Amino acid sequence: MAPKRPAKPAAAVRLLPAAMVTVGALLGVKAVAMAADVAEPAPAAARQSAQAEPAAAAPAPAPAAAQCPAPSLAEMAGLSQAEVQVLQALGARREALDQRAEMFGAQDELMIAAERRLEERLAELRTLEANVNTLLGRLDEAQEQRLAGLVDVYQRMRAKDAAAVFDGLEDGVLVQVASRMRQANLAEIMGRMEPVRARQLTTMLAERARAPGGGEDLLRRANGG
Repeated sequence: MAPKRPAKPAAAVRLLPAAMVTVGALLGVKAVAMAADVAEPAPAAARQSAQAEPAAAAPAPAPAAAQCPAPSLAEMAGLSQAEVQVLQALGARREALDQRAEMFGAQDELMIAAERRLEERLAELRTLEANVNTLLGRLDEAQEQRLAGLVDVYQRMRAKDAAAVFDGLEDGVLVQVASRMRQANLAEIMGRMEPVRARQLTTMLAERARAPGGGEDLLRRANGG
C-alpha cells in the first residue's frame, strides 16, 4: 500500500489568491499613476497658452501725446481766460508801481541828502555873515573913531586954515567930516571956503539930510557919496 502524500497546508492554499489580488492592486495603482503623469503636462501647457493669449491680446498703452493734458492752476481755481488776463494785467501794474515806489524812494533819499547839505551850507553862510558883520562893525567903529579925530582936529584949527584944507578934500571925505562938525565951527569954516566949493558942500549936506530913496542910495551915502 502506497504511502499517502502529505496534504498541503490550508494556509498556503489560502495565501496564493490573496497574493495575486495584492499584486493586481499594486499594478492598478501604478497604472493610474502613470496615466496621471501622462495627463499632467497637457493642462499646464493649456494654462500657459491661456496666460499668453491675454497678454498678446492686451492693447498697447496709448502714447503720451495722446493723453489728456493736466489741468492748469487757473482751470483748477475755476478762472476764465478773461479773469486770468485781468489778474496778469493787475500783476504787471503792481510791479510797475513797486518800481516807481523804489524810484521815488531813491529820489526822496537824494532830496533829503541835498536838503541836509543845503542846510549845512546855509549854516556856514550864516556863520560867515556873522563874522563879516562883526568885522564890518569893527571897521565902522574904527572909521568912526578916525572921523571923530579928524573932526576934532578941524574944529580946533583956525577957520581960515580949515577952509583951505576943505577946498582940497574929496567929496566923500568932505561931507563925512562936515556932517559931524558942530554947526558953529562948520559955518565959520564954510564962510572962508571958496564960494564954488562951499556951494558944493552945501548941496552934498542937504542931499545927505534927505531920506534915502532906496538901498543903493543908502549904500552910496554910507560910503560918503
